[in-house]
Amino acid sequence: MIDYTKFQKELVQLRRHFHMYPETAFKESATTDFIADYIQNAGYSVKRTNPTGCYAFLNANENAPTVIVRAEIDAVPIEEKTGLSFASKNKGAMHACGHDANMAVALVLAKLCQNTKDSLSCNVKFVFEPAEETGSGAKVMLKSGVLENPKADSLIMFHFVNKSSGGMEVNKDIASAAIGRIEMEFNGVSSHWAAMQKGRDAINAACLTSVELNKLNQSYKSKYPFCIGIGQIQGGTSANVMSGYAKINGNLRASSIKDYLRLSDIIKDIIKKIQTQTGVNIKYGISEYPITPIINNPYMVKKAAQTGREVFGSEFYIMDKLYLAGDNACVYFEKIPGILMVFRSKSQTAVPLHNPKFILNEDCFYKALEMLHKYIINLYKK
Repeated sequence: MIDYTKFQKELVQLRRHFHMYPETAFKESATTDFIADYIQNAGYSVKRTNPTGCYAFLNANENAPTVIVRAEIDAVPIEEKTGLSFASKNKGAMHACGHDANMAVALVLAKLCQNTKDSLSCNVKFVFEPAEETGSGAKVMLKSGVLENPKADSLIMFHFVNKSSGGMEVNKDIASAAIGRIEMEFNGVSSHWAAMQKGRDAINAACLTSVELNKLNQSYKSKYPFCIGIGQIQGGTSANVMSGYAKINGNLRASSIKDYLRLSDIIKDIIKKIQTQTGVNIKYGISEYPITPIINNPYMVKKAAQTGREVFGSEFYIMDKLYLAGDNACVYFEKIPGILMVFRSKSQTAVPLHNPKFILNEDCFYKALEMLHKYIINLYKK
């Protein structure tokens, strides 16, 4: 019988080390070195990927399937404002998305699996992926051959989020959104406001478009969540000059590709209407190939429910409400079945991800380790 609480101290130490020394996308050299040293000391051979990241394979049984356990290693390019004693020492970088905890849990899990490999139901490939925050890392890992030699049969990814209650949750099917960029340039005609009839107002066209897109969040009907959000608007040179140029950027998030494509078409119709109404020419781009939704495999969800209820009891939850985040791990899910597990960090303030004051409750780490280890033991048991 394993006492998983005995790993809590090491989990916290590792997490705090990573938290103090965050590195952003494709700059994770020191992070990769640390991971490689740790996992080699645990008895693994390590394959590095270019420019950063690495993975290692545990051969528990040559005739058994192989599951990937994936952990992200990059930080967010923001300045930390937590005041923690182990706050970031690297200016302009912070682990504000829980990747520090993911790495810590994955490393201790790798060591634990190495020491208990006779009890595992499958082989395990531990993947430490760079540049998740920029949506680039998973493609680099695929290019490096991470799904081959041996062929991967399934994928486990996991994350920590702040919630008012603790435990663990798994979505029963759709677990993340399709996400694409919206970019628009408005080319009008500049004019002094005293002769406004001679101009075509680019800022006005941009504002009208933004308002119409926001209205879609209420008027478009779908049984699944979606969101159209404009995050940037730029334009104008002077208070007394009608702007001849403006620009807006945002994104489109939908739970299904069908909704994503339908909303894209509606947005294009809105653009045509605004062009006719204002006389401003609008150049636009809407991602044709968005990040695709992550859809949890039914068998893996069933197994997660069995193990999750054993580990978390009444604090294990099967969810049907979708958080409209995306993850470049979708490229793995397009090739092999997988599951996204979410561990709840119990927080009074529940500061969201990517916030400079984001703080995880470390108390949940050993329970996440227990869940993942027992899941790997049970995953392919009949």
